[in-house]
Amino acid sequence: MDLGMSAGTVTTDRMSEVTFLDALYDAAVNPSRWSSVMAMFADRIGGTSSLLTRFSIIDGGGSVIRSRGDPDAGEIYRECYADRNPLHRVEDPDRYISNWRLKILTDEDWMPKDALLRSEFHNDFLRPLDIHSHLMIRLALIGEECCVLNVHRPEARGQFDRGALALAAHYHQHLVRAFEMSRKLSAGGELCGHLASLFDGSGHGLFLLDRRSRVLRLNAAAETIARAADGLRIACARLTANSAENTRRLEALVAAATSDDPARRTGGSMALKTAERDRPLSVTVVPLRADGPEVFRGEPAALVCVTDLEAGIRLPEERIRELFGLTRAESRVAMALFEGARASEAADALGISVNTAKVHITRIFEKTGVNRQAELVALMMRTVGLAMD
Repeated sequence: MDLGMSAGTVTTDRMSEVTFLDALYDAAVNPSRWSSVMAMFADRIGGTSSLLTRFSIIDGGGSVIRSRGDPDAGEIYRECYADRNPLHRVEDPDRYISNWRLKILTDEDWMPKDALLRSEFHNDFLRPLDIHSHLMIRLALIGEECCVLNVHRPEARGQFDRGALALAAHYHQHLVRAFEMSRKLSAGGELCGHLASLFDGSGHGLFLLDRRSRVLRLNAAAETIARAADGLRIACARLTANSAENTRRLEALVAAATSDDPARRTGGSMALKTAERDRPLSVTVVPLRADGPEVFRGEPAALVCVTDLEAGIRLPEERIRELFGLTRAESRVAMALFEGARASEAADALGISVNTAKVHITRIFEKTGVNRQAELVALMMRTVGLAMD
């Protein structure tokens, strides 16, 4: 990869990359370590401070993990500047969400630089913190909340150049995968807690495997998935899939996550479809450090996270939004449809026009992969764990 930058601007040597990826995937299963990983990443792309944010595009509220910078800045921001931040301002939330994609943006992609520099937000808040340039790396969209890794530079270092953007793009999928694993293990999105309790308490199926796909440990949800043998099962102490081809794909992901060469260890994902289930199992594999927590010590291991939307897990409306990426308005319409309302009845109940309700229904169907109200109701019933005939 041609990074197109001067020596010393970023860190690109092989051993430092191994160290960074090792730490990143360690943070995936030890979420309290994200702050140090964020600092490492900022160093790699020539940044200084960084923030991992989960913010609402409606009101700008949310949560932040900070790496470096003024420890009081977060409180000042929430009290005085959350509603004045032009880098978070969204005029049309529904349009923004429908066009949202996993990508990397600079502040100049978001708005003209001179307009940002003239803003009250920049002059009263950012400039005293010596923040001039911003790199925004999108990690996830959860309903109306965007999860973004923000990296900053002072004015002396200038804008993030082509080389820094290329290096950030090189790590983007690693960051996305590690963040998604952390979010699932944290059962609701807050990046906190200890791996052991998260492992045993997660509603997602978690399998700890060695490099030969032998199961070293599994949680209750994983045991249920394996016992059903609908997509995944345990045979001769090894985790296997529902076909020889899928088993080979799973083994290849595990092999990549447990490579003898630390530089080659990487994660990956796959979907497992079966004739019996309407929606596939979502499978994510990430590497674990050999010198990590006690339960994981020994040779390199892989953590396999399996999400089953057909499992009988009772979930409130906000979790319906999270599972299917619905906006707040869409989730309200979905709940009305779930209760048997027609489009006109949902519109009346929610105080919106019939045309608006129909637009929401179209988007709901697109996001959930169904074509009719009956299919949506059936899917939501499976999701919240209600009995069906």
